[in-house]
Amino acid sequence: MANVQSTDPKLPVELEREAFMLAAYNAQIRDIPSLIHVARRLCRVTPILYRSFAICHSNFVGDSLPLRRTPAEFASMVFSSPFIIAQHIRDLWINAPVESTRLRQLIAACSRIETLDISNNLVPGFLPVLARMPLRRLSIHLDLLFGALKIDFGHPIFSRLTHLSVLDCPVWEVWEESWTGLFELSCLTHLAFQNFFSGPIVGDVLAQSRNLRLLVLTSSHDILEHGDIVPFATHDVRCVVIVVKNSLKDWEAGVVDRVDYWTKAEEFSKKRRTGEVEAAAYIVA
Repeated sequence: MANVQSTDPKLPVELEREAFMLAAYNAQIRDIPSLIHVARRLCRVTPILYRSFAICHSNFVGDSLPLRRTPAEFASMVFSSPFIIAQHIRDLWINAPVESTRLRQLIAACSRIETLDISNNLVPGFLPVLARMPLRRLSIHLDLLFGALKIDFGHPIFSRLTHLSVLDCPVWEVWEESWTGLFELSCLTHLAFQNFFSGPIVGDVLAQSRNLRLLVLTSSHDILEHGDIVPFATHDVRCVVIVVKNSLKDWEAGVVDRVDYWTKAEEFSKKRRTGEVEAAAYIVA
């Protein structure tokens, strides 16, 4: 029998990568170290296994949901593999009851996050932590993040953002006083409001935002009454109304298949431009 000297994989690199991606997406947390040990090419495999996580309540975590972790599971990963966590996590979705100081520690350990969705337990102390990240996409309560301070759209957390999903519901008077700096963000091309349909504010965004390509108005309700769709969504093709029934599943679809409410809304906007869909229509994600 011939002596086989080479230890290189027999599979093409692309196929090897797909195999480990499939294994990673179906792995339980305890299996991740085993997958790394059997992989000959750590530089390719480790980023795949650790790229995206959702921190959520234990009721939403199970064997068939590999991207989801409880706060305790995620904390265990952070403390046992701090270098890997710091180097490789890019996408983080957080909607779990975690005390704010502990949550800040967990987020601070993930210094290279590009996409962050966080809906609770925010305090101004998070600002220095987020400023160190190369954030491209952010979903957040800005009033909670800045606290008693006026929202500072010149802050470093906004410097690279291309996509911003606003969880606040500002009234017009507050909008005029505190939010117009949003129009000066040079990289921002995609803006979303969640369950928020203020005609004057939507109109101001569409009129004043210099680089805006898409404004998404999301709703968690299955059915939207026609009156809920502000006139600007009818007259400006950049404005799309979309029903997102489950934000966690939508996020998972985005990080796994790169198809989330942003991409669906963008495609819908293109169809409105070409007349393939009627102006008053909306979509269900």
